[in-house]
Amino acid sequence: MTAARAQANLLSLAVALTALVSATALGLVVVDGALASADREPGERRAAGAAAERLVSAEATAVRQNVLDQSAVTGLSAADLDSLAPPVANRSVRVRLGGETLLRRGDPTGGATVERVVLVAERTTRSRSEAVGDGDQLTLPRRTDRVKLTFGSESGIETVRANDRVVLHDPGGLTGQFVVEPSRYETTTLSFAGGTARVVVESTPLRTEKATLRVTVDG
Repeated sequence: MTAARAQANLLSLAVALTALVSATALGLVVVDGALASADREPGERRAAGAAAERLVSAEATAVRQNVLDQSAVTGLSAADLDSLAPPVANRSVRVRLGGETLLRRGDPTGGATVERVVLVAERTTRSRSEAVGDGDQLTLPRRTDRVKLTFGSESGIETVRANDRVVLHDPGGLTGQFVVEPSRYETTTLSFAGGTARVVVESTPLRTEKATLRVTVDG
């Protein structure tokens, strides 16, 4: 009985040791995987954050901070993004604006995603030809931050003001093309002084709408 009991105890000990070793190995694998994921995700999140920050602040893609230029980001390429935010280079990446995917490289099915609420600005060009004289005024569309004025060769207009601020002046008469950059934060009225002229006014008002920018980086 003593020998049989001893053998049974040895068998139980062997089974217990085997189970412990297996559980320990599994635990190591799980922990190792979790650590690898933890090590990887901060890098992905930093890369996604860097890309989002550069997109909403870089002169190449933003009209001003947090206001994206619609035409610029619509044509965004992977090389453009790598140049703006080097941390995303050689990584799978996806950039979405609202419900549209602007850029996708690789297969970013996991990884880290950074979101930013932004305004998306779209420029439109409006052109009109007007006969103006001394004391005449023209009000530009709201949020116009750039206007081109073209005066004919027979122009007698000497001075142009934008909301009472002199922006163009020539005692001999303004002729040719001039670019004026009024404040985008207030509606601008142009007033003319001098003789008469035919002027072509090309204004580029900025229309904005709110959207969510999502940058996902994986790998």
